[in-house]
Amino acid sequence: MIADAIPQPETVKSHSQFQIELATEADDRELRDLLRRSSVPGLIQVTLEREPSFFESCRIRGEFFQVGVGRDRRTGRIIGLGTRSVAPAFVNARAMNVGYLADLRLEPEYRGGTLIVRGYRFLRRMHADGRTQLYTTVIFASNHQALTTIASGRAGLPRYHDMGLVHSPGINLRRRKPELAAKCDIIRGSVELFPEIVACLNRNHARRQFAPVRRIETLRSGYPNFKPGDFYLAVRDSKVVGVLGKWDQRSFKQTRIVGYAARLRWLVPLANALRAIPACPAFPKAGQEVPYFYVSFIAVDDDELPIFRALLRHVYNHSVGGDHLYAMLALHERDPLLPALREYSLTPFQGRLFCVAFEDGEAAFRNLDGRIPYVEAATL
Repeated sequence: MIADAIPQPETVKSHSQFQIELATEADDRELRDLLRRSSVPGLIQVTLEREPSFFESCRIRGEFFQVGVGRDRRTGRIIGLGTRSVAPAFVNARAMNVGYLADLRLEPEYRGGTLIVRGYRFLRRMHADGRTQLYTTVIFASNHQALTTIASGRAGLPRYHDMGLVHSPGINLRRRKPELAAKCDIIRGSVELFPEIVACLNRNHARRQFAPVRRIETLRSGYPNFKPGDFYLAVRDSKVVGVLGKWDQRSFKQTRIVGYAARLRWLVPLANALRAIPACPAFPKAGQEVPYFYVSFIAVDDDELPIFRALLRHVYNHSVGGDHLYAMLALHERDPLLPALREYSLTPFQGRLFCVAFEDGEAAFRNLDGRIPYVEAATL
């Protein structure tokens, strides 16, 4: 469901030069322009872009989403945005609606004022629809400004509860590695196998906190640029016991290199010159799009590490020699599958997972039972 098809909270009233409201699809181009101007800080500065449609790219997080924007009244220009999505997820093994907050952007010249607080007042008004009690969000570890403002417990903002570190590295696709045995067969997915795929996903995601609830109907209707054969399945005794997905989202979501920190500038040309060395990563040049895919839909019965290792190795080997430099995935710091990443050359990337709650969600947060959180890299 798109923003202009739902009851819209009243625009925040103010005598200032700013107006905060819900965007419509008529704002799509301006939203995409703002993303192209907004870089994520760190040793590698990137922009997270959404071409050719911002609104369509939001649908991978669920059918219900809202896009809040701040406008400068003097010019009518959008100078900030944020999104709120709500979709079924597992909380303490029960399926319930959970929100996701993302895409917070603000033009540099408007930072440091009251716009952030006013934006969260607007979020509170949207939250009053009662669709969810809890939200999750991931803040990149390099985004110190966000970590010290919105996640700091500042007055007027909802509570950001730190749920731990999320490792989201790029696996450098260099050379093929030996296949790994795990007492199972590795096959590709198909429409006929959707019921078994969904069963495997849901029984394992119920053991994780905030993991999405999957439905056969959603797989049948299709995720953009994701085909049934993009599932890799571990099968034992005619049962699907593990699932991974290979999801190339470049047709609707892109990451572009803006630049490298001073300490890396000398390394980039050297690393690219040494690409023949298997452990040496390649780096796109400034201005280039990063060619990668997501390792998504991660589910393994009983967290059996050999199965995950075999699945990941199969996806890795099938991708070496293609047009991707990296395979991106996300695993929480407590995830028992994390040790499998030690077997690969990695370009590190990390974020912090937060559970966000207004006053009416604090009891639900306190009732969380300590399950290991699940983060779907493909929807970050």
